[in-house]
Amino acid sequence: MMSPDARYEVKDGRLLVNSEAVPLRKGIIYAALARAGWNGYEGPISRDFFEKVLTADRRISIFALAREIENSAA
Repeated sequence: MMSPDARYEVKDGRLLVNSEAVPLRKGIIYAALARAGWNGYEGPISRDFFEKVLTADRRISIFALAREIENSAA
């Protein structure tokens, strides 16, 4: 389940969830971003776009949602 107050961002080729990088290689991240329709812009991304990225690659959804859980428990 996605947190409604989570922040999503692309920075330096990394996908960040609440300022924490998703621990996957940049190639995997770039491929999922491209499949979701990313235009190369780095910075905050919308929740809707982030949901498209999650559906583009299951590995990203596992790690990104784990980051959200870690941050919400802290």
